[in-house]
Amino acid sequence: MTETIPECSVCCEEYSIIQQLSSVCGHDDLCPVCVRRHIEAELNSKGDVQVRCPKSRCTTELAYEDVRRLASKDLFERYDTLLLRAAIRQLPDFRWCKAQKCGSGQEHTTGDEYPVITCGACGAKSCFTHDVPWHSGLTCLQFNEQLQTEDFTANRAYHERHTKQCPSCHMSIEKNDGCDHMSCRCGYEFCWLCLGDYENIRKHGNHYHAPTCQYYAPYNSDDEYDYGEFDEEEEEEEEEEEEEEDDDDDENIMEIEIESGDDDELD
Repeated sequence: MTETIPECSVCCEEYSIIQQLSSVCGHDDLCPVCVRRHIEAELNSKGDVQVRCPKSRCTTELAYEDVRRLASKDLFERYDTLLLRAAIRQLPDFRWCKAQKCGSGQEHTTGDEYPVITCGACGAKSCFTHDVPWHSGLTCLQFNEQLQTEDFTANRAYHERHTKQCPSCHMSIEKNDGCDHMSCRCGYEFCWLCLGDYENIRKHGNHYHAPTCQYYAPYNSDDEYDYGEFDEEEEEEEEEEEEEEDDDDDENIMEIEIESGDDDELD
């Protein structure tokens, strides 16, 4: 008896080992390559680290052990880092370093009582109370007073216009010039104006920008490629058309042979 080789429900390629995704949902008809691509897309397109089953309409979240088993080594390390970042963001005494190219962070146990934080990685100083680079020459009380001044308000507005948080890792990103397609160090790509996910924009079209974004365009089905489950009816129609074309070619060949035979008899 011939053993049936399973076929991936996404890419339709045959694969030799059934890949069980999760013990909860039990889906197993996807190949390892498509599963890894799905995990990478989930990490790129979301501001959290919840990786759901790639099967259409399945809402099961893959457990930590599932992702470790299914993802490549590099992909899992990235997932693990994002998971750690998400956890430590919940710690009340934790602060990220405010140096633009650092990306490190630490707990500050003395809190507002001694608000100066010195980064253990790069040495940059920041303020625990205000969560900004350290305001040299000013106490926190004086800094509060300065917040009310017109000049500082203008500087703050400039800072808000030129700095935004990455929707994925929440690190501050400053934009000095260039286009509005931003790439964070964590690997996430987004639109500077609306924070739209560029993975979805590339895949589906400009209607994935926010409606208020200048790059937004109404939905156009011609711009979208369906990466979902394979349309079997469409495949059958294409096969029927190819068979009809082959039949027409055979008839044309027969006509040519008959005409050639008639010419030989006349000779």
